[in-house]
Amino acid sequence: MADAESFRDVEKSGWSAKAGDYDGLLGQVTSAATAPLLDAAGVRPGMRVLDVACGPGYVAAGAAARGAHAVGVDFAVDMVSQARRRFPQIDFSEGDAEDLAFDAESFDAATCAFGVLHFADPDKALAEAYRVLRPGGRYAFTVWAAPDRHEFFALFLKAVSTHGDMNVDLPPAPPIFRFADAAECRRALQKAGFVDVEVSELPLKWRPPTVEAIFDGIYRGTVRTAMLLERQKAEARARIHRAIEDEAAAYAREDGYEIGWPAVLATARKP
Repeated sequence: MADAESFRDVEKSGWSAKAGDYDGLLGQVTSAATAPLLDAAGVRPGMRVLDVACGPGYVAAGAAARGAHAVGVDFAVDMVSQARRRFPQIDFSEGDAEDLAFDAESFDAATCAFGVLHFADPDKALAEAYRVLRPGGRYAFTVWAAPDRHEFFALFLKAVSTHGDMNVDLPPAPPIFRFADAAECRRALQKAGFVDVEVSELPLKWRPPTVEAIFDGIYRGTVRTAMLLERQKAEARARIHRAIEDEAAAYAREDGYEIGWPAVLATARKP
């Protein structure tokens, strides 16, 4: 198990620091998962919907646009501030996915867009989602697909493993691609008590306009990925940068780059 406190602290402070940049960088990718996520959770008018790890508020806002009463929580206070600024009509608050401050059976549906990747104890977060759902309520989450399906992570990890050190000193963390495995999604959701588990893939794309925007996306739009570069020796980091730039040429288009950034979508029902 990861050192929960150190990993949680790094993620919390990291996402607070990068909250202002996130929307203009990787938000273009994550926001594209909003409609499929809400569809999977069965969000309809009149429902009470909880969005866990709400980030800048895309999913909660999408739920509200469907006529639901949306509530968003995030452990990064600056992400909560961004969400409140963007969508002042929605109830956003600072909160812990592994210890939700809501009564049992108080929501009709729950969502989590890419937040499971950032929890020190994902199984505890799944159990909490189950607890706050009413019987019959659906839970849906998204995570990134594994590198063999994901063009960006394949490119990035190849550059680091070839020209740098994959074992630089980082806080102990849960496996980032654990839930990219459909069987693991099913196992974890069923362990939490859910039934009718379904897992699919969303063919998302990242379209950075320049190679500089690719590096901005890494350094200003991620936490763990950025740290893997930041803690390399200067010479290794320079080699990695050159390799990323060279490999990215394969994804160049007339108006920039188009890089596959697929997501895994898992959904299940509380009986």
